[in-house]
Amino acid sequence: MNLLNLFRHPKNLVDLTPDDLEARLADPDTIIIDVRTPHEFQSGHIQGAIPIPLGRESIIATRWPQNTPLIFICKTGHRSQAAAATAFKLGYTNISHLQGGMDRWKREGKPMTH
Repeated sequence: MNLLNLFRHPKNLVDLTPDDLEARLADPDTIIIDVRTPHEFQSGHIQGAIPIPLGRESIIATRWPQNTPLIFICKTGHRSQAAAATAFKLGYTNISHLQGGMDRWKREGKPMTH
């Protein structure tokens, strides 16, 4: 696979702003998957996010039904796009990602936990 294709924006991926994501945090059915490294995750993450580092996201197929709303996050928004592409290939259809990643989340002063 070409590296450029790995980080290409999947056609049906929904881009979320930090405000959009914050509004979705109240939905108990939504799963937030943080694809950053364990060290990045420990340095600060969104409350309730599940750490599944990029490259291991195929394990979602054994954890949640394919109609589950999934939101992928990373540091800048690129790895989350790659993880979303994998989720689409696994048959998931309700997929979003945090545009600008945790860098944007922090810049906009959104809450984080350690």
